[in-house]
Amino acid sequence: MSGYLPTLYKARGLSTKQPVCAISVERTRGRTQNVTLGYGVAVWLCTGHASADFQTRRSGRDFVRTLSGIWQANACLTSARSRALHSHLASLQAQPKRPQPGSYAWPELRHQVESAYAEGLRPKDLCDSIHTIYATCPAHPPSRRTLERWAAQRRWLTARPPPSGR
Repeated sequence: MSGYLPTLYKARGLSTKQPVCAISVERTRGRTQNVTLGYGVAVWLCTGHASADFQTRRSGRDFVRTLSGIWQANACLTSARSRALHSHLASLQAQPKRPQPGSYAWPELRHQVESAYAEGLRPKDLCDSIHTIYATCPAHPPSRRTLERWAAQRRWLTARPPPSGR
């Protein structure tokens, strides 16, 4: 067979110091970031594919269909990956308002932390500094597990407005 077939081996302009985008592959341009989907699943994506715009397009269906198709084509669509994709779709469904539990006693902090997560920081990057800053506060700051849960919930993808003061 003659003709050009794209490969990573001959791809020009790719960084060898970071993984390529799981979706763009040999067309990856710019930096990639590790996006955690939950259920132990993480994927390296370029800025465009890691954006909230792409991940929430058509209620998340473009993102889920693209990743599931790639994983199916490579015979690596595991049950954990499937659960992570279903969870992504479910997180973008409209949820009825309900009373919020105690961990929501820090709405401004949660908004700041979620903004940092949206920029690629991880819970372990923030936990120690949050507990140092609020060490003398009479109210206990959110636990490490709560900060991890906030990261796993990925609420910044739904672009809710920041909480207003009470």
